[in-house]
Amino acid sequence: MARKLNIVVGGMLQESNTFSSCKSGISDFYNYYFRTGEQLFDNNVDNELSGFLRAAKERSDVAILPTLFTQACSSGPIKRSDLDKLKQLLIEQLDGLPACDGVLFALHGSWVAEDSDDADGEIVTLIRNQVGADVPIVITLDSHANVTQTIMDQADALVAYRTFPHADYADTGYRAANMLFSMMDKSIKPHMHHVKIPLILPAEAHTTSVDPMKTLWLEADRGRRSGASLETSLLIVQPWLDVAELGCTVVVVGRDAAEAEKEAKRLAALLWSRRQQFQVKLWHVEQIIEAMRKQKPAGPVIVSDSADSPGAGSPGDSNAVLRQLLQFGDELKFTCLLSMVDGHAARLAADKGAGQSVTLSVGHSRSIEYGQPVEIQGTVEYVSSEGSFTFGSGTVSNMKAFMGHCAVIRIGSIHLLLMEHPTFTGDPAMYRSVGLEPLEADIVLVKSASQFRAEYERIANGGIYIVDTPGASTANLLELAFKKAPRPLFPLDECLDYIV
Repeated sequence: MARKLNIVVGGMLQESNTFSSCKSGISDFYNYYFRTGEQLFDNNVDNELSGFLRAAKERSDVAILPTLFTQACSSGPIKRSDLDKLKQLLIEQLDGLPACDGVLFALHGSWVAEDSDDADGEIVTLIRNQVGADVPIVITLDSHANVTQTIMDQADALVAYRTFPHADYADTGYRAANMLFSMMDKSIKPHMHHVKIPLILPAEAHTTSVDPMKTLWLEADRGRRSGASLETSLLIVQPWLDVAELGCTVVVVGRDAAEAEKEAKRLAALLWSRRQQFQVKLWHVEQIIEAMRKQKPAGPVIVSDSADSPGAGSPGDSNAVLRQLLQFGDELKFTCLLSMVDGHAARLAADKGAGQSVTLSVGHSRSIEYGQPVEIQGTVEYVSSEGSFTFGSGTVSNMKAFMGHCAVIRIGSIHLLLMEHPTFTGDPAMYRSVGLEPLEADIVLVKSASQFRAEYERIANGGIYIVDTPGASTANLLELAFKKAPRPLFPLDECLDYIV
């Protein structure tokens, strides 16, 4: 009987924001999603791992060698000591394994350490050194990855998400696994080519269901159907990343090296030609309230404070929208649901207890460079020492989010959810877990660039507005103080002489 093919499987995923005042540590991974060894088989989350495992089950000749699969909410750069601890944990998992025939590994692609621009590149290099030069490595990446030369040199093939809001985590893992299996079956010998483009674009305009991204993906699909590409990745890098190799990337995996290069250049030129179409309209809170007063919406208005998005590495502690709403005083006749990371205020409210009146100073407990705390007076509506909720399709389905201590404070018609730990805020389940129903509100605040659309577009009968607020993940890229990024870089520079 023939020996089964041994496939190493694992993943480490975190997106970094170098403009964020938050630092990431290993506890962020333990608190979000952490599996080692045989625990990888006990996975009910709709992530890349589930795609890897689904593809493997379809093959009778494949044996999975599980290692480490972990993920953390986006943040600022990870501490070097904690990155080294994660690397050591991976080495320990790899050391005890038999010889392997291939590797499937999930990464984000925009992961930065406090002393390194390319934590993902470090992980791929570590794996390559462990398994040897001849073992094929296929990695998955978020479509907001910053693809470095190290990643290209160490991986044999790269497969990225095709959707934003991201809805194809498992499908991406499944495609990557089948790519690896085809390589081991010798049915394909892939050639990978990438084109780096001096371009960053606001994440609010990355949505793949509408133009300009919709047309770009239709063109990528046309290339695959023609045979020019086996797998195309349009990596529209998240822009809050001040690193030396910053830029969007087109990666094409093809059967023929010349065809892969030609296709990558074609799509890169098309993306560059559409750069002016990635425009984002930003609103002030007063403008939104004025529009609502003129014509009261039939359903909730969704207000995105994307500049303070924890999903983009911001602290989630901005009080900018709250401060502007408070200026209306008793004239604010709209029911508003807001969220804010402020563990100290949440604990103080919890100590008071539900039904009690409180005076609190809230906001900017970490992002002091973007604003100051504001004093509020209100009534405690809800408290919990272990707030949590489970995501639907707003992010990785069935993933559980842990808010820690949390409290809801009612200030007139405003219901403010205070939480200890940042988390992705783009799922109505967050508010529902503390007794607030978005469908019954006039204004619902999310701190998310676009991922919230996966759930909230279904109920946003009053429209969606991106607000113009300060923060580490602002859509106004000209406000970010880039120091290491290569120049020229659009839109910081016109780059008029760039030719693919």
